[in-house]
Amino acid sequence: MAAPRRSTGRGAVRPANQECRAPIVVTDLDPLELDGLEDHDGWSEVAVSGSAIAADAEHVTFSRSTIANVRLTAANLRRLELTDVVVSNCDLAGAVLEELSLNRVAFTNCRLNGADLGGATLTDVRFTDCQLDEVGMRMVRAERLVVSGGTATKIDLYRAWANGSRWHDVDLTGAELSGAKFTRARLQGSTIVDVRGATALQGSIIDHEQVITVGLALIADAGIEIDETR
Repeated sequence: MAAPRRSTGRGAVRPANQECRAPIVVTDLDPLELDGLEDHDGWSEVAVSGSAIAADAEHVTFSRSTIANVRLTAANLRRLELTDVVVSNCDLAGAVLEELSLNRVAFTNCRLNGADLGGATLTDVRFTDCQLDEVGMRMVRAERLVVSGGTATKIDLYRAWANGSRWHDVDLTGAELSGAKFTRARLQGSTIVDVRGATALQGSIIDHEQVITVGLALIADAGIEIDETR
């Protein structure tokens, strides 16, 4: 495996109502084909391909890089750090990512079904047309998170801090929202059916076509029973 080039740069935290910043990636990247991962591996300015299925490693870092068509299925990566990274067409289904840190990271057409991102720190992160079904995002803290298209059925956002986040045209059927913070979150075009903890949507922004489904979710969460029998 190539000698690592380490990077520790982090972006400054901005208020949640500002735009999600795009990754800063140079055009002249060195190719890197993965064949597994080891503790403290780290690279900067590389174009990553290959596979690390079921990898078990701690504190792996990538910065100013692209990761494309990489299989990380069922990987166990503790303290993974990505800074200024574009991730496309990758498979992270079932991955366990404890203490994950993402800063200016864009995911496109990625599969993360059943992955565990609980407790992660997400700053300027965008998911576009990704599969996020049953992803564990308990107690995540997200600054300028954008999720556009794709599916996130039964996503677990228990006690997540996602104020100002954007969820546009996402299937959130069966999402767990109990204790989450969604003030000024924008949910236009998303499917919000059978969610749990719908009171977390207090202060969020929806469109007129979502009024009935969100209203029904709030009624169910409040334990109100609809019965015409007198």
